[in-house]
Amino acid sequence: MAQHGMAPTYREIQKGLGYRSPASVQLYIDALTAKRLISHAPRKSRSLKLLRPSDGIPLIGAIAAHSLVETFPDQEQQRLELSCLPKLAHLSQHERSQHFALHVRGDSMTGALIDHGDVVIMRRETNPRAIRNGTIVAARKNGTTTLKYLYRHGQQVTLQPANSVYEPTVVDMSVEELEIQGVYVGLLRGLV
Repeated sequence: MAQHGMAPTYREIQKGLGYRSPASVQLYIDALTAKRLISHAPRKSRSLKLLRPSDGIPLIGAIAAHSLVETFPDQEQQRLELSCLPKLAHLSQHERSQHFALHVRGDSMTGALIDHGDVVIMRRETNPRAIRNGTIVAARKNGTTTLKYLYRHGQQVTLQPANSVYEPTVVDMSVEELEIQGVYVGLLRGLV
């Protein structure tokens, strides 16, 4: 593609790779398409396109699953490939851009089956008031952040751990500020 300015045909790929049949090329094209590494229009010549790595979900740091700790950095460290996240692969580019991933540090969410070392997938929430009680959130208070269940009671917000060893964090919204950075979508274990 870089050399000729256009995508190769299946016959050109077959010849270039020394395959006996274009059927072998089709198998690999289908596999690469399923992994969302390429896209193509069926039965259209020279329609192969490489998908940019930016189509993945950014892994932007770590979040505490115990007490509040210093906030995670806003710079991206790496991206999770969409092949690891099949439910997110079908979202539009804009919808995917609302998602991010964080490494979990701590064990306060083990009752929610979120362990130390897991990677949680979060979605930015534009309307924090729309978040229902009992939703797992990434919350930031005074420059510190944590992963907890969220419960509202008037002006009081409780960040509840899912491990009875830990005490909840109570925030009086009339005095303190609490930022909801994201809502829990899912997790990856042992893949990152």
